[in-house]
Amino acid sequence: MPLPARSTITSFGGEGKIDSLNLPPANSQVDWSNPLLAACTSDVSGMGQVSPRFWCRLVLAATTGGLSIPNWEAVWINATATLPVAAHSTTGVFTITLPTFVSDEYDSSVGLTNNVPVNLIAAMGGLEGATAGFINCSASGNVITINTFNAAGSANNLAGTTAFIVAY
Repeated sequence: MPLPARSTITSFGGEGKIDSLNLPPANSQVDWSNPLLAACTSDVSGMGQVSPRFWCRLVLAATTGGLSIPNWEAVWINATATLPVAAHSTTGVFTITLPTFVSDEYDSSVGLTNNVPVNLIAAMGGLEGATAGFINCSASGNVITINTFNAAGSANNLAGTTAFIVAY
């Protein structure tokens, strides 16, 4: 299963692969060796367990219309460039909504689109610049929730401050 989903070596059929009759590929210039390719799928699957799926810089504001996301990246951005949607719900509470389903580059190359669910399980964030405050983030499905507080610990919009958000 491609990112942003989490996979194992079995997701790619890589377990127990050997070269036919233990012979190397017929043409090492163009043919893959099964044990090498299988190890690659294992490495990619392992890295995919801990890899962030999405990050952005969110400029905070007191209204949804004042929010902006000047920079963002996602593991699916090369195939699905749907912009994240930021919203302000109440003092110090913001959300970022991502697509429910995305494509990966391989599937898109063979005509399959929007077949990979976005299922985030955690998020974290920090504040950029000199503004003193705190931030708390969580993620569920395709939505990231951000709570912001001033230095005294009270809910605060921290308008004009940039938050850096990473989701897994």
